[in-house]
Amino acid sequence: MSYVTLEIEIDHGRVVAKEAGQLPDRATGLLTIIHPAAGESSQASVLGALEALQDYLRVDEKMAAHWIATVHDSRR
Repeated sequence: MSYVTLEIEIDHGRVVAKEAGQLPDRATGLLTIIHPAAGESSQASVLGALEALQDYLRVDEKMAAHWIATVHDSRR
């Protein structure tokens, strides 16, 4: 199994991948919608959401590094 994470835009309820060339012809997936707080940049919002997810999953830096290495190795 492989995973692809892509940046998307939602336009009037339609999901459009910014890098559609990386998408397979057919697939299923998960979508996380992140709403930035007032005055917060979308980049800061994404980082905050990732940190909250990391806390929720109880993933420390060592576990995160292991996961990154595993994903990197699987893409070779």
